[in-house]
Amino acid sequence: MANSKKRRKIRLNARGKAFLAGFCIIIILVAAIIIGINKAAGNQNTTEGSTLSSYASEQTLPSETVLPSPTPTPAPSLNVMGSIYSNEAILIDAETGVVLDEKNPDSVAFPASVTKMMTLLIACEQISDYDEVYPLPREIYDTLYYQDLSTAGFECNEPITINDLLYGLQLRSGAECCLGLANRVSGTEAAFVELMNQRAAELGMTNTHFMNCTGEHDANHYSTVRDMAILLQAGLQNAKFREVFTTNVYQTTPTVTHPGGLIIYSTLSQTMSTMDFEGGTILGGKTGYTSEAGQCLASVAKINGHEYILVTFGAYRQEGDTSSHLHTVDAINTYQALAGVL
Repeated sequence: MANSKKRRKIRLNARGKAFLAGFCIIIILVAAIIIGINKAAGNQNTTEGSTLSSYASEQTLPSETVLPSPTPTPAPSLNVMGSIYSNEAILIDAETGVVLDEKNPDSVAFPASVTKMMTLLIACEQISDYDEVYPLPREIYDTLYYQDLSTAGFECNEPITINDLLYGLQLRSGAECCLGLANRVSGTEAAFVELMNQRAAELGMTNTHFMNCTGEHDANHYSTVRDMAILLQAGLQNAKFREVFTTNVYQTTPTVTHPGGLIIYSTLSQTMSTMDFEGGTILGGKTGYTSEAGQCLASVAKINGHEYILVTFGAYRQEGDTSSHLHTVDAINTYQALAGVL
């Protein structure tokens, strides 16, 4: 009897061990299945994430909202402009073209009468006899009658020379001089403007488009300070352009209308008590203004025997500010600061 009970107990212990072993195997299998499922799900999520990331990286803004990037240029090595009035400005070495400081140099803006630098350059390049007499025809004054543009003071059919027109354009910003030169070179202003745009393209003025030769406001007549600095740098390589651009007073040819000639002062020198500043001097410049463009100026200065070009657009008087010639203030302060660090 006792041996029977003992055998039963041994059999029960064997069954228990077998059950326990089987239970453990089942747990291990379940765990392996769960781990396998989680791993597969993780791989799927990773793949989907990579696909979404790749898709997102391939997307761009709609073509109509993508803006062109300005042409990359070396970062300016100086910081001499400070808090200038002008919205756009660029300072370059006139010899090398290296940018020394800048502010929104590729922002498209209205150049106003700074436009006339291109009119001057083309006239200097296209006309060889500067003593040629060219009386301004009646149609020029008919055109000017309907435009609010500055003039140098020449009369209709007055027997003035090409030289007088060049200086009248540059120093007094005379619109009649611009139109006269355009007629002399191309026959019409429209044909002359085609030459202006062609020359701009040749010089690499990629953000410039001219509609007239005077700088009269037009929504499609625009440029940048970088482009105008390129133009002025090129102009200064032309001997006649340089001569006219760096002159501050000129006496025109005597005529019956003006027996003593006209004495013309530059609009730039008249806005300044002196062209000199501590460390250098401003050699010349072309001013410009319209209500849409603000005060504009393209100038060249000499510091320690070396020339530098500064072009500024969009100077507006702030409320409470009594300064009247903000563009020249910007020029003097910038050139003086440059002289201080050279």
